[in-house]
Amino acid sequence: MPTWGCPNGHPEATWTSAFRDALAPPYHQVGYDVMIAATLLRFALDLPERKVLALLEDGWGVPLAQSTLSRLTIEGLVRWQMLVEERLPRLAGELAPLLLQIDGTMTPGAPVTFRARHAITGATLWAMQLEVESKSEVVRFLHAFQARYGNPTLVVRDLSPTLREAVSEVFPGVPQQEDHFHFLADLGPEVLVDYELLRKGLLAGEGLAHLAQWSRKLPAEGSTLEELERVWVRLALEWVEEGRLHPGGFPFRCAYAEVVRRLERVAGWAREILRANLRHRVGVAEVRELKERVERLLGREGVRVPWARLQAELVLWEEVRRAMRVERDRRGREDLCPLTPADVTAAKEAIAVAGSRLASLGDWAEAIWGTVSCRFEEHGAFLWVEAPALGVVVRSTVELERAHREDRRGIRHRQGSGSTGEEMGRLGTLLAYWSNVRCPWFVENVLPGLNLWEEYARQDPKEVQRRMTSLPREGRRPKVDVPRKRKEGKLAELVSLLQAPGPLGPGLTAWAATVGSLTSQAGSEA
Repeated sequence: MPTWGCPNGHPEATWTSAFRDALAPPYHQVGYDVMIAATLLRFALDLPERKVLALLEDGWGVPLAQSTLSRLTIEGLVRWQMLVEERLPRLAGELAPLLLQIDGTMTPGAPVTFRARHAITGATLWAMQLEVESKSEVVRFLHAFQARYGNPTLVVRDLSPTLREAVSEVFPGVPQQEDHFHFLADLGPEVLVDYELLRKGLLAGEGLAHLAQWSRKLPAEGSTLEELERVWVRLALEWVEEGRLHPGGFPFRCAYAEVVRRLERVAGWAREILRANLRHRVGVAEVRELKERVERLLGREGVRVPWARLQAELVLWEEVRRAMRVERDRRGREDLCPLTPADVTAAKEAIAVAGSRLASLGDWAEAIWGTVSCRFEEHGAFLWVEAPALGVVVRSTVELERAHREDRRGIRHRQGSGSTGEEMGRLGTLLAYWSNVRCPWFVENVLPGLNLWEEYARQDPKEVQRRMTSLPREGRRPKVDVPRKRKEGKLAELVSLLQAPGPLGPGLTAWAATVGSLTSQAGSEA
């Protein structure tokens, strides 16, 4: 704590190691040390405001109003953003090669929080609030980045045409790499074309819903062999139903394909139990009914035909995924490892072999492979781009998306899930810069020897006030600087109307003349 004190005796606070002395008389202003401590408690530990207030008052004898705490912590984020904006551009030479990841996140009721992240160090270099993720807004963001850091050597992005066009306009000639996970997510529906047909076949009529309803009427416990077999029927159907909740999203997790696999296993188990019961001269009607219901469901044309094709499609999908070295689990996995030129060559060969194997199954399979190969050709210029000076393919934005997710998670911890959209609208940009406290490179290369008290005291208070004022108030969208078209035409039309001869008094005519002279001097700003 003493390192937060002002070594130059700044009058706003005193050199102290006790928080109770932070409200320094005769100024009665909260010092930077309390601001820094409160910001760390609220945004680094993700504590709700009421807990931060309790810690400050009960633990250190510094009673604060909740409005004061809110203002202090947000001002701490504003000053942190100013610090990052000042420090990081100076280190641009240490960031070479400048491999840039760009992406935006939006929650309902909030604008887009768009950020640029250094792909190697993980530092958030620039962030802004955009009204929408349109080309003009992304171009504005990239121009602001360019003014501070220059041109990157590579831009890693998702498959959005908006981002592709905006990067090409602002950074012409800079190579672009598309995220492999996003590419496969978009490719999945074109490979697994029978998945939706299978889902509809399973749900239509007396399908999965009727099996689930029947299972709830069966006993949940028993003591005799017949009772236990009825319990097993219920457990088997609950296990099938649980397959629909298979973790992960399509196409990386095909829940209804898992349901069919479980139905086939249940049907096989039921046949084995019936054969065993026959040997022991035991008959349980529920087991036989289970077998008949499941076989009837699997024998539907709307299930049988799509499932036969989907199994071959799943083989191609898995081979493509493994060749590109993209794991199924998006949230829990580590970032995609870079690919060497040898890895790229091996991946292309494996994909071609898998596609030829599928195409040999018939015209329907050949049509699928034709679509998939076209997709690879269309995106070929953006899928296997070697990063300059590294010689490998850096191909993922998952860490950037994880940073977005961490910001939203912190809001939920501090204020609950109902405030996520509003808080991202208010503090999205500030939280993007604050994420650098979780970046090991930033902690090791920027923070050592840094006295936050000194840095905050040196900052321009007018700029801090301007940024604080521009932040949105509660319940309002943030102020986003968007160029507006001038309305000189309408104002000139009004002036000409007032100056036209007619039943206007001399005072109004003189006023019109004054407005006309001001308009000629200052344009629409008059």
